[in-house]
Amino acid sequence: MKINTKLSALCIAATLMSVAQAAAAAPAVTAPAEATQPGIASPAASAPAKVPAPAASASVTTPAPAQAPSVPAASAPATVADSAKAATPAAPSAPAPCPSASVAPAAAPSAPSTAKPSKPQPPSTSGPAAAATSVKPTQLDKLNHESAIPLVLEAQSRYLYAISGGSTVGESFQWNGKSYRYLSEDIGTKTKLISYLMQAYTKQASEQFVGKFFVEINGKLAQLDADGGNLLEFNRATAKMVTMTPVKRSYLLTVPYPAGTKQANEKITVNFEKVGSYWKISSAPHVIF
Repeated sequence: MKINTKLSALCIAATLMSVAQAAAAAPAVTAPAEATQPGIASPAASAPAKVPAPAASASVTTPAPAQAPSVPAASAPATVADSAKAATPAAPSAPAPCPSASVAPAAAPSAPSTAKPSKPQPPSTSGPAAAATSVKPTQLDKLNHESAIPLVLEAQSRYLYAISGGSTVGESFQWNGKSYRYLSEDIGTKTKLISYLMQAYTKQASEQFVGKFFVEINGKLAQLDADGGNLLEFNRATAKMVTMTPVKRSYLLTVPYPAGTKQANEKITVNFEKVGSYWKISSAPHVIF
């Protein structure tokens, strides 16, 4: 009995010791856990992290991931949605002014630029007058009732230049009881004057005019100190062909006077002759003008 009592006491003591050891071990395990948790989630560490730099508190503290997913989960979609909504209007609104402001004006000039050149071309084909004016009167290779007028005007201009003495009135002098003047240097000799007139007249018509109205003294041409000309407006004249051969043609010109004079139109026949490749007037200047 005594032995059993001792054994029972020993067993009880061992059991108590094991319980005591287990109890001692349990606080040793839980105590560090409680110590570590406050150390990680210490308010002193989270307070400075949130006040100066909110980004640092999210990256350093462990609890931040639990809060970060909850907050960004609600805010991130809203931000993405807002950015998507903001980007959607921005895309149409930004390009919309660009095409309307820059593309439309660029296309506007290009369309008229190709259309306008095409319009003048049909009229130029149907209107020979436009083609005639583009050719120099002194180099007229095709003669008709319209191109004849510019050549007549060129002939009139050269006639008036010669009959007025040229660019400047030369020295006056008396000869055979009449007052004469020399021609300007550019047409001051017979050769120069005939060459000048032959740009619009034939050689025969030019020589006929020079022989009738000019005299040669000491190799220089002179003329009576007087002016010539009339009031007929050849720039408003019309021409009608009377006779035609491959190298000779005649046109009847209807030439009006100025409106204020109240005179009837003049009818003047002008003869043309082809010299080389170009048409010239074969009527003498003083016969026409």
